Amino acid sequence: MSVALRPFTRRARDQYALCPEDGFWFRPLYTGGKCPLCGAAAPGGEPPLPLLLRIDRFWLGLLALALTSAGMMALVLFTYFRA
Repeated sequence: MSVALRPFTRRARDQYALCPEDGFWFRPLYTGGKCPLCGAAAPGGEPPLPLLLRIDRFWLGLLALALTSAGMMALVLFTYFRA
């Protein structure tokens, strides 16, 4: 079972695949790398998720909180020692 890639796509994440069994175009990113109708595997399997979906948002929020806290501490110390 082989699946042909659709030509003339704009970006790698927008790639479509054509199932040889039923002629159905699908996006392997959203279907787990398989045809949703018959289960034929797309070439290369499931594509990787975009970077923002792979990063855990909890750690981004914690980093933002730590940077904001350090910035506020610097502002308070600057104001305290300047006066």
